[in-house]
Amino acid sequence: MSARQKFITRSYRFSIAACALLFGACSVMTPRPATPISEIVTLSKGGQPDRVIDRIATAKTTYALRGSDFGKLAEAGVPPKVLDALQQYFVNDVDLLTRYWVLGESLGGCVSCYPQPLDLTNLANGGNGMADASNVGRYSTFSKPMGLPDWVTAIPGGATAPGLTIGEIAQLVKDGTPAADLAARIRTSRLYDIVGNGGLTKVSTHYVAGLSGSELAQLSKDGASDEVVDALQQKYLAEYIEFSRIRYQSWGKGPGSMN
Repeated sequence: MSARQKFITRSYRFSIAACALLFGACSVMTPRPATPISEIVTLSKGGQPDRVIDRIATAKTTYALRGSDFGKLAEAGVPPKVLDALQQYFVNDVDLLTRYWVLGESLGGCVSCYPQPLDLTNLANGGNGMADASNVGRYSTFSKPMGLPDWVTAIPGGATAPGLTIGEIAQLVKDGTPAADLAARIRTSRLYDIVGNGGLTKVSTHYVAGLSGSELAQLSKDGASDEVVDALQQKYLAEYIEFSRIRYQSWGKGPGSMN
């Protein structure tokens, strides 16, 4: 074979390999379909929580869960272990999106790559429990990480605000504190000892969620109104975003870094 023929053959093989890599990259970048929360509810009725958690992990769909969603899912038959996994995956994504926010990166327009909004009111009527996700990840804002729902805020309040524990909130619920008053108190307080204190998860570098899904479901079962548990979830996520932002800025990356 001549030198020219060898060159043509090598060029052809290189072109084939390049095309294969290109098509492979395109397949990886193709948005995956979101798994409806109704599938998680149905699987949970089989009584095998580990199997349900495996399904959540392989589906790679994260749900943007309000505090009251956990009580509704518990009533629909989702066990505590699965509720905790749903919260952990959501918090993991909040951490990831905060890191991208600090570094000036994003997941782009991959709608299904962001936490999916829910509308659990339609489950009882045979719906899939999902809300319209068409605008997820489409707009960015300087005030919080991209891809999080409108009800999530990155502003947790003053650092010197009065401290409040989950146990104290539970006791205030049992004492019959009016829902509006308790929700207002949560919004003007700082949650004590639940952010960044649980260590890292076994399978990632994300921190263990200090407020679990089963805790939120139990508060609802004990009489906490949707307003109260929604305020608690919002406050927890705001403080977690603040914690993550400072953590990533302390690495010397992003605007306002400490180095």
